[in-house]
Amino acid sequence: MEIYKIINNLLEAVSFNDFIKSKEEHYWIIAEPDEILNHNDFFRFHKSTVAECTNAKQHPRLEVYDDVSFGVINIINHIENWFEAKEINFYITHNYLIFVTRGKNKLIEQIKNEIKENFKDSSNYNINESKILYMLLDRLTSMDNIILKKIESSIASLEEQVISGVNQDFTVEIIKLRKQLLYLKRYYEPLIDISEDLEENENGLIDEGAIRYFTILINRIQRLNHNVINLRDYVTQVREAYQAQVDIKLNKTMKFYTVITTIFLPLTLIAGWYGMNFTYMPELDWIYGYPFVMGLSLTVVAVCLYYFKRHNYL
Repeated sequence: MEIYKIINNLLEAVSFNDFIKSKEEHYWIIAEPDEILNHNDFFRFHKSTVAECTNAKQHPRLEVYDDVSFGVINIINHIENWFEAKEINFYITHNYLIFVTRGKNKLIEQIKNEIKENFKDSSNYNINESKILYMLLDRLTSMDNIILKKIESSIASLEEQVISGVNQDFTVEIIKLRKQLLYLKRYYEPLIDISEDLEENENGLIDEGAIRYFTILINRIQRLNHNVINLRDYVTQVREAYQAQVDIKLNKTMKFYTVITTIFLPLTLIAGWYGMNFTYMPELDWIYGYPFVMGLSLTVVAVCLYYFKRHNYL
């Protein structure tokens, strides 16, 4: 468990014993789920929230109590055209903020280093629990515009290949893009709800000076979510264009086989006619009977080919 006293924009590491002796100081705590469970005699958090800390893969949300707010959020990493999610839980009270994470978290370490390096001499930005929580939520989406631009470029490239008539099955790529965008949509919507609940500040635990930051955050996430919806529509249009190309190719194939079938219908009639072998069928004993039927068949094929070629069926 890491415990930092927040004083004059500085983070001062302290022990758990020093923390429990203080009543009025402000703290930022980074803890493992087991550490929250073992020290809950002091924290007195609701048992259901502690159980959720120890059980990963909870649905992102915010639970507001009179003297504490408990949240579940996911941090996603974009890895090889897919997303990997890691869960973080947090508690915020009137004088301390706890991040509950499993092992070292890269994003939390970045925030810690940023506070130590950039805010120690700042007089315009006072670090407190609310602003550290905002910094975490802010960095969850700070690079997402780049991710969405990459997805948009992938969709545009796919569209060009579809329109150019590349003979390739794009179904798997289209499904993968739709799944990525659905994943992001399901990621942003709970994040908007959490940010709105924090902005509402029902239990008064969020610093009034930080409320406007959460308002800015909500607007950004809503824009990202709107971009995701637009990209899903774009993928749908590409899928429809691809389906149209598939239908066109299928129609061409069916037209070809229809023409072939039509050409052979008269030949089938001729073969059936002379294959009846009636006793008084003069062509059967005619010396030129075979050349006649061959010439008739070739003439029928030539006439059919000429007709279909002239009317652009071939």
